[in-house]
Amino acid sequence: MKNIAIIGGGISGIFSAYFLHKSGHKVTVFEESKIGVECSYGNAGLVVPSHFEALANPAVLKKGIKWMLNPNSPFFLKPRFDLDLLKWIIKFNSFCTKKNVENNKYFLRDISLYSSSLYKELMSSDDFDFDYRNTGLLMMCKEEKTLKEEEHLIKEANELGLKGRILNQNELKDLEPEASFDVVGAAYYEDDGRVQPYDLIMAIKNYLEKQGVIFKEDCKIVDTKVENSKIKSIVDKQGNVYEADEFIFTMGVFTSKMAKKFNLNLPMEGGKGFSFTVDKTSGMNFSTPMILAEEKVAITPYDSYVRYAGTMMICGEDKSIVQRRVDNIRNAANKYINNIDIKQNQMQDLWAGLRPCSPDGIPFIGRSKELSNLIIATGHAMIGVSLGPSTGKIVTSLVDEQKPDIDIEKMNLYRF
Repeated sequence: MKNIAIIGGGISGIFSAYFLHKSGHKVTVFEESKIGVECSYGNAGLVVPSHFEALANPAVLKKGIKWMLNPNSPFFLKPRFDLDLLKWIIKFNSFCTKKNVENNKYFLRDISLYSSSLYKELMSSDDFDFDYRNTGLLMMCKEEKTLKEEEHLIKEANELGLKGRILNQNELKDLEPEASFDVVGAAYYEDDGRVQPYDLIMAIKNYLEKQGVIFKEDCKIVDTKVENSKIKSIVDKQGNVYEADEFIFTMGVFTSKMAKKFNLNLPMEGGKGFSFTVDKTSGMNFSTPMILAEEKVAITPYDSYVRYAGTMMICGEDKSIVQRRVDNIRNAANKYINNIDIKQNQMQDLWAGLRPCSPDGIPFIGRSKELSNLIIATGHAMIGVSLGPSTGKIVTSLVDEQKPDIDIEKMNLYRF
């Protein structure tokens, strides 16, 4: 048994805590705010093997300049003078290639399917209750051109062994008979699913607390003490010192700052996303999560409400709500879904969070070469909830000095 310190209480941290506890270790989780309220909280909750194309892909580069200069676009870069940002942009653009997509699609498929299988295993466990559903995912297309692009992606998905097909308007009506959509058709990815991220995190936390796992909230870790090529302890903002055998950093985009203390280069930018919920109305009587393909807006239905999420705003560490961006999400939903007409006063639980984005669209998960008891897990961009279980299992394998169930070389900490 090892004494494990996990720094970061989001989806990666909480799943790492769970699997490390199940492996027999003593675990303490440190979170600078409250468990589960940062990037994981307002996530659309999608579990998406269909997202086998990395965030850095030719489609983004094709629209990149047009999008990045338009503050109302799905992908916007807020100008600022920052050398690290400039380096990230250059690297990101260099990876927006077909070669990058081809090099990574099998890995992204495998790690996503691994996560999906773990979600299903956890559903049958008696440890805690949560709501995971293998609902599938719809990519809703207003334009024929976009539907053609989705036809190509469906073909690729099928070649990768993923189930998916194109639905015309009649087939879409058969799938969702109680709702009406203003689209020409949709791609339907049948392997995908959804969870409620915050409820899931709270369920795991409650279980772990009963098992003796310690959670230290409102505890910001600001420094480390290193001796003999190992981290001896971490130090919080109040000067309290905590020792452990192994240290797992799962701090999202903020991990890169801490990594610099270890001479480790993890280039990441925070991709700010926004979300809100609306209580279900008659027009929202659908059960399949969807992404509005042209607008890049995710819509996830739950039992009593629907979460609307979207945009990717590269803007440093600013987590403020930008009402115009939130309204863009609302307006997009109103355009695609008939009879919903969401008003501003219906929008609840407004949220903004920073998704940790690497230049190549692949997470960073691995053990440090310089500090033998340091493990890092971050950089999941928009698929953090999707990859939560697989991340926790991989971290546990590294702590236990066992070979992970999948090849993790693509996530090498030293690739940049």
